[in-house]
Amino acid sequence: MTIYDHIFSLAKKTAKALSKGEEPVDLHTSNVFDEDNKKHLLEALREEAVEYNVKQLQSIDTQKDWEKVALKLKPKRKPLLAPFYKVAAIVIILISVGFVAHIILNKKEHRALEVPKIVAGTDKAILTLEDGSQVALQKGIPFQNELVTSNGERLDYERGQTKFNTAFNYLTVPRGGKYQIALSDGTEVWLNAATKLKYPVAFKPGETRMVELLYGEAYFDVSPSTKHHGSRFKVVTKGQEVVVLGTEFNIKAYEGENKVFTTLVEGKVDVKVNEHSESLSPGEQTVMHVLSREVVKETVDIKYDIAWVKGYFNFKDKPLKEIMKVLSRWYDVEIYFESNDLEQVRFSGLLNRNQHIEDILNGIQNTNIINAYEIKNKTITIK
Repeated sequence: MTIYDHIFSLAKKTAKALSKGEEPVDLHTSNVFDEDNKKHLLEALREEAVEYNVKQLQSIDTQKDWEKVALKLKPKRKPLLAPFYKVAAIVIILISVGFVAHIILNKKEHRALEVPKIVAGTDKAILTLEDGSQVALQKGIPFQNELVTSNGERLDYERGQTKFNTAFNYLTVPRGGKYQIALSDGTEVWLNAATKLKYPVAFKPGETRMVELLYGEAYFDVSPSTKHHGSRFKVVTKGQEVVVLGTEFNIKAYEGENKVFTTLVEGKVDVKVNEHSESLSPGEQTVMHVLSREVVKETVDIKYDIAWVKGYFNFKDKPLKEIMKVLSRWYDVEIYFESNDLEQVRFSGLLNRNQHIEDILNGIQNTNIINAYEIKNKTITIK
């Protein structure tokens, strides 16, 4: 190996070590330069110095500019190197700067290309208190005041509250979230993604216990009236009232959708819209058309409507358009179709809500009802 080969090899090894944040052992042990010159070289190759020189070099487009930069790079103190070794040092610096600059620019480009990660929903919500202040609730972060406590996954109001000047709180679950709440009467409510519930911090004794599902989807396990001196429980949603004695049911009333679905799991409820009333038995569902206020009752398989409470998606012969709405809320993404025909293609399947969205989309693709999908940032295109 000639001295020139040795210098080029040393430059590459030095650059490689520096780019990994390691000590340039080969330069330290080299006998080409003395210790002062090695120190001078390493100072010129610090990342900050390289970044500065990269900026300078990127602005160069003429010979005159290069000469100016070259003059700036000359040491201000008396040169330490003999002519040959000065040339060798310049070769080391130029080659190493090239390698290190390449690493730096790649790092910056990689950071610029980083995209938001699509993840499954988790326990999170915003609690709006009586005074209008808001508290961010999320898994792993506890919260407590004189009326309510949260372990990060569930909100529990103090039982037996009987304040007569009842204050209202709001619980808002964003897209990509879920949350559970136990009201002051012991009623438990599960809130799905993109849901908002209004409720009193305490119920007045002897009066109907009323909450309002402003939008979204919620599953109610109502504390029976027999424990509250016969007081009924009522859920108001978009002009619909669900009157309950003590039971379990699901209401789905999302923003931007023109139907409200009420599905009874246990017990009995009355669904009232204007002067019209429908009594539901377990396994029955009412569908209210928001604009016309028309109510239709039908028998359903409840496992498909309440699967979300148990941590699943359960679709039976559903159009992809409806399925993708559900997925977009849970994963907080935007989903589009390459053609309108794909929106009406139907799919059936039981899927875990904790899966990566790619796994779910791959499962749908494997049924051959879609050809492909594309993910860019937090936007998905179905093809």
